[in-house]
Amino acid sequence: MKHLLISLCLCGLGFTINTNLYGQANTREINIKQGQTYLNFPVDESNQLRKVRIMHDGKVLDEFTLRLADTKPDFWTFFDVAPYQGKAITLEMEETDTQAEDIAPQGGLSKVYADAHFPGQDSVYNETLRPQVHFSSQRGWHNDPNGLIYYEDEYHLFYQHNPFGWSWGNMHWGHAVSKDLLHWKELPDALYTPNHDDMAFSGSAVVDPQNTADFRKDGIDPLIAVYTSTGRGECIALSYDNGRTFEDYEGNPVVKHRGRDPKVFWYEPGNHWVMVLYDESKMKELSDGEEAMIRQHVIYTSPDLKDWTYQSNISGLFECPELFEMQVEGESGTTKWVMYGADGKYLVGDFDGKKFIMEQNAKNYDYGRAFYASQLYNNIPESDGRHIQIGWGRGIDLEGMPFNQCMTFPTQLSLKSTFDGYRLCPRPVKEITSLHQDEKVMENIILKGDTSFLAPVKGDLLHIIAEFECGDSRDFGMNINGYELVYNNLFREFKGENYPAFEGETLKVEVIVDKAIIEVFVNDGELYFVDPLNSVEAKKGIKVFANGGGDEKTILKKLEMYQLDSVWKENM
Repeated sequence: MKHLLISLCLCGLGFTINTNLYGQANTREINIKQGQTYLNFPVDESNQLRKVRIMHDGKVLDEFTLRLADTKPDFWTFFDVAPYQGKAITLEMEETDTQAEDIAPQGGLSKVYADAHFPGQDSVYNETLRPQVHFSSQRGWHNDPNGLIYYEDEYHLFYQHNPFGWSWGNMHWGHAVSKDLLHWKELPDALYTPNHDDMAFSGSAVVDPQNTADFRKDGIDPLIAVYTSTGRGECIALSYDNGRTFEDYEGNPVVKHRGRDPKVFWYEPGNHWVMVLYDESKMKELSDGEEAMIRQHVIYTSPDLKDWTYQSNISGLFECPELFEMQVEGESGTTKWVMYGADGKYLVGDFDGKKFIMEQNAKNYDYGRAFYASQLYNNIPESDGRHIQIGWGRGIDLEGMPFNQCMTFPTQLSLKSTFDGYRLCPRPVKEITSLHQDEKVMENIILKGDTSFLAPVKGDLLHIIAEFECGDSRDFGMNINGYELVYNNLFREFKGENYPAFEGETLKVEVIVDKAIIEVFVNDGELYFVDPLNSVEAKKGIKVFANGGGDEKTILKKLEMYQLDSVWKENM
């Protein structure tokens, strides 16, 4: 097909558009002026996906798919062009068969522009469904937390990020930092592979203070990201500026296999590194002669992060592996190793640096509908010593927002010896108390027969701690903004889950309510629920109740209620 190319120079805007016979703009050059930090893209989620490339001086800066708006966009997203001020960049977009009525640049790339701001920046973090105590990205989709590490006095939160759309795709490593695990500053995306056939999937981050890898430079031990490059294998990237920029290790990939999601840590007794990976390289034959994939976690070791040796595997866990040692709560000197996968199923046992020995079959970590792919922080100072975890609040679909999904609230893990074996138990990090506002406390309220009362607190941003003396009511609990929490005394079930949990008679229920998500911790995490909840549109209120008959009663020993301050207040 012959193409008619027309060059259009628009005064003051500093760009050139090339168009073909059908008026489809497919290349454009933009001069980034001083002070311009955002290259703004209009997104229409009803449009088809198109491949887009950003280039400078012949080098590809990023390649991604985008539902580029031709008319009024659903929202705007952006690419960070701060490093290219005073320089020219080129945009390329694949041609389509859509025929335009004329060759003028009516939409598409013609609407992309550079500026010191992005459209909607004045309302970011204050959108209708924006979670106010859970992290969410300014723009686009995100899922798994990646590379959680405490480094240079900052908690780093990397995460799977599609900065260019509302749905999964274009996997980059987004990046945010915090001093207190609550208030986050979002930074430009940290890792991405500028190739349509390669994405930066999940992984972890470490530091190497013994310089086993010989990566030290000018006295700086870099932040080391270990991630899955979908087109290459397990790769390493190095940052010498606190995670703000990364450079690829020239020896990549360091491991190549059929799988993903490397979790790396230093194993002190063996004086070596450990990498745990999700793997799909083996098949098993079924009774009908068909084959099925074996899902397993595999363990590699290395003296230097570069050369890795396969050691062992264990089947039955899916994606995003974790492996860590914990002291059993209340049992001085007793430690166990925990291995778990993305869906929270976990095993308890021992680990000799090369092989995990299972002592207890898999248990569920979460009993809700919105928890996935959690990760522990590496490099927490010994003076702190906590096992701090963040997960992905999967399925928190934020319709109509320019962003989608959120992270779970940071939790501290403990390992308890309970009625049915060892249980991994989360509870909110202690820093949550710094968000408390307008405390209300009620004590020793008798719930007799079929009774209920409304607590004097309403809102969609709450922290609630209730302690019940179970008594002999048939069931009791709370309804919070339409989300019902019920303990059945007769069948010993909490929210439908079998829970003959305690020899005593006191049930503690802790709840974090946010605009679009709710988290519930029963008896300091022996049961844990993460669920979607649209508190914004819900009828707000805290109803406490008991059901039974005659003289049956439950005692609400204590009910603490706090409004929560927004973690984004200083960003708004």
